[in-house]
Amino acid sequence: MALNNPFPHEGFVPAYQVSAMPYVTSSVITTGEIKEINFNTVSRFLIIKNNGPSTAVLSVGFTRLGLTPGNSNYFFLSGSESFTAELRTDRLFLSGSSGTANFTIVAGLTSIPSKNFLMITGSNGFGGVG
Repeated sequence: MALNNPFPHEGFVPAYQVSAMPYVTSSVITTGEIKEINFNTVSRFLIIKNNGPSTAVLSVGFTRLGLTPGNSNYFFLSGSESFTAELRTDRLFLSGSSGTANFTIVAGLTSIPSKNFLMITGSNGFGGVG
């Protein structure tokens, strides 16, 4: 008889109650370019900052399809703007909407492996992501 031992997944509350492990990355993205940022574990919070000039606009989404203009499931960060939220995700998609954006991402990561995180897509019943 198999043991159905519990494993940490996106709903595993204790993983969100402890301090997060730090993750930081910075890069440059040009108009039309798409970058996928993958985390090894699920995030507890995100801070995304566009360090570029006011003419550099960064698009942020949670699926590649969400970044397409037809779906519009993304948000913009103009130069010097930032976004902070407590969000559970294992990846981000960034696109340069205009100009060359220099961005920084700070994430607090849990101990939940990405492989145990559910697939967030529009076809999987999640509206507003693409």
